[in-house]
Amino acid sequence: MSTIPPRSEAHLLVAAVRVLAHKTGRPPAVDEVAELLGWSRELTGHLSRGLEAQGILQALTSPFDVRLEIADHLAIENLPVEDTGPGLRDEVEAFHEQFKKKQEELQNLFDSGEHEKRKQERIEGLENELRDFKTPKRFNPFGE
Repeated sequence: MSTIPPRSEAHLLVAAVRVLAHKTGRPPAVDEVAELLGWSRELTGHLSRGLEAQGILQALTSPFDVRLEIADHLAIENLPVEDTGPGLRDEVEAFHEQFKKKQEELQNLFDSGEHEKRKQERIEGLENELRDFKTPKRFNPFGE
């Protein structure tokens, strides 16, 4: 399912495709467009699929990547002025914020040395289990 992006985002996306095509001499990849605009790859791909459904962009797919080419830039004027989608941008940004928060928590865990303490406790627990371990009596078919 692709949503119809608002006109302002469509203009930005098409302009980025046009600039990158001029700079590199080939249709740009979705990653390149996302990097130029400062958007996430997921959001850029989603919006480009919406513009492709409207006939504004054409996606050139290969086994390795997806490149974008402008098909009909005049069709941008038929897009709504405001965002009509379900707020995908907010969801993607919330996901990235949550990911950054999780990364910071992990970094703090490693910086504080807490992981070493947990690791040492785990090793001590295993050593205690091994010390108390007794091999079970095996059945001797010849009897003892």
